[in-house]
Amino acid sequence: MSQKFKVRKLREQKPEDLLKDLEKLKGELIQLRTVKVSAGNAQKLGRIGLVRKRIAKYLTVINEQRRNSVKAATKSSSNLPVDLRGKKTRAIRQRLTRSERAQKTQRQWKRLNNFPLRKFALKE
Repeated sequence: MSQKFKVRKLREQKPEDLLKDLEKLKGELIQLRTVKVSAGNAQKLGRIGLVRKRIAKYLTVINEQRRNSVKAATKSSSNLPVDLRGKKTRAIRQRLTRSERAQKTQRQWKRLNNFPLRKFALKE
């Protein structure tokens, strides 16, 4: 397992296989940590970082697959789940929509109708 690990191969696997391999990796990490506590050799201690990175890659691929399946399922729907929507900024997300900005109160409507803008004929 010292060779370079390819994420490309993980993307071709089924989610069930990925979860099984992930459990094996987590078990291996637990073993390595117990070796670390019992003052094990340096080779095994250096492997902890590699196993952690490999676990992160597995989790990344699993989350990608889940997100893609949810995207495909909600493609026809108008409402996307919150974590799939565009992040943008808080101010942009909370500002009023065009229709909300265009709405006027009753008092504003009365003012507009009863007191329209005056037109002046300017002399030159």
